[in-house]
Order: sequence, then structure tokens, then C-alpha cells
Amino acid sequence: MNTSTYLSQQWIRLGAISGIISFTLFPILLFIDLPSYLQIALAILYGILFSLSGFAIHHLMKCHKPSILTQIGALFVFISGFLFNLMLTVQLTFRGYLEHFKSQVSSQEEMDLLNWIMKTVDPIHLAMQVSNDFFTGIAMILFAIAMYSHHHFGKIWALSGGLIALVLITVKCWAFPMTPYELGFPFILGPALALWFVAVSVQCLRKVKDLQLG
Repeated sequence: MNTSTYLSQQWIRLGAISGIISFTLFPILLFIDLPSYLQIALAILYGILFSLSGFAIHHLMKCHKPSILTQIGALFVFISGFLFNLMLTVQLTFRGYLEHFKSQVSSQEEMDLLNWIMKTVDPIHLAMQVSNDFFTGIAMILFAIAMYSHHHFGKIWALSGGLIALVLITVKCWAFPMTPYELGFPFILGPALALWFVAVSVQCLRKVKDLQLG
């Protein structure tokens, strides 16, 4: 086994395990009300781990057929993880300061002003979420194109990932600047995206053994 293959194995294992752990944290951040210090720690950890998951896909696929598509896809997933960290950090910081200020108000007028600020300023983090979703969706489309004829993946992986990504981008554009869920779109895109990345990460771990035989 040459050095390049050994390095690819390390990237595949690291990226795939990181991807699985990151999407284990996703429902915790989404549905469990945690103290702010745990929220920020898990949010940053999620972004870091998810940003590594694209490298697993790229390194597995390049050993069979090198492609600029998977390189760009891995880069876009990395950027997406960074944007997710930035988004949640801004959101939690703003809301933390706002709650602190609310505890010190002395009149209803001040409370009304803070509530108005909450409604008008808080959505800024949603712009970062849109950017995050675009980078993720485009990465999925690039991976899907490369997966279509790849012997470790194939048509089902490609079509499912491409469909989820196209719906994600389309719905985000349709709803902008609101969120899709504020306009009544069911909350299915996040879980569908997460399940696809978890399934791909598991597949990467399964197929990394094939590189040992090469």
C-alpha cells in the first residue's frame, strides 16, 4: 500500500466518523433545550465535524476516479460547516445579550423596544443559514454527479442526494427572506439531508476496506 492510499484511508475514516457524530448532535441541538454553554459547545463541535465529512467522500471516490467535482464538493462542505458555526455563534450571542438586557429593563417601553429589536435584528443569522444551505446543496449536487457512475455508490445514491439538494435550494429561494417553515413548508429537508450524509458516511466506512486490498 502506497503513502497516498494510506493517507486517503485516514481521511475517509476521520471524515466519515466525524459526519456520523455531527448528525448525531443535530437532533440534540434542534429539539433539546440546553444551557447556553452546552449549546455553543455542541454547535461549534457540529460545525467542525460536519466540515470534515466531505473529505471522506472525496478521498473514497478519487481512488477509483479522480474528479474536480468531489474536490469542490469537499471544499463546499468545509465552508458550509464554517458558516454553520458562524450562524449559531451569532444567534446565540445576540440572544444571550438580549436576555441579559431584558433582565435589567425597568419599564414596558424598554421591553417593547427590546422585543422590536429581537424581531428585526435576530433574523440576520438566517442569511448565514441560507448561505450554509446553498454551499451544502451545491456540494451534494457535485457529489451526486460523480456518484452516478461510481462503483462504490451508483444511481440511487446520486439521484437521492441530487433530488434532496435541488429541493433544498429551490425551497430556500422560494421562501427567501423567510424560512420555508415560516411559510408552512413541512420540516423534512433538514432530516432528509442529515440521513443522506449519515448513509454516505457509513458507506464510506464500509468501502474503505476495499482500498486495503488495492
